[in-house]
Amino acid sequence: MKKSFKKTKQQTYLSHLTHECSDEELARDWTLYPQDKKQIIQYHKQYRVHFPIQLCALRLYGRFIANVHLLSPRLISYITTQLGLSPTIQVNVPTREATLYEQRKHILAYSKFKKYDSKSNATLEKWILGKIKKNGCQNKSLSKPRSIY
Repeated sequence: MKKSFKKTKQQTYLSHLTHECSDEELARDWTLYPQDKKQIIQYHKQYRVHFPIQLCALRLYGRFIANVHLLSPRLISYITTQLGLSPTIQVNVPTREATLYEQRKHILAYSKFKKYDSKSNATLEKWILGKIKKNGCQNKSLSKPRSIY
């Protein structure tokens, strides 16, 4: 008898990272911009694969990847090819906590990534309501502000 277990959020998240991406998904989600490459070359060659993986993961998932060693070799190869680096299946992660912290801090600042808090929520609501008022709304119930949970 086959048992089935419900996947946790972490398992679901990891399955998205480890599956074989289509060519379209690779191009859409993991292509580096020229300005990204300028940021990447600031880092020691040893960590030049880790930085873009975390950068793209932040853009795609809104978080950093905890275990980059589970990533698809094809995805890693796609990153190394863009950077003109030798092929590898291993991603070197900074061992010093301070180095890892600085790298993440740099990625967050470069990406202009901000924490979603009540101020961000209020700004988003204001923007959405402004768009609705400007462009009209098909569903009248959406144009009325509602209290948040």
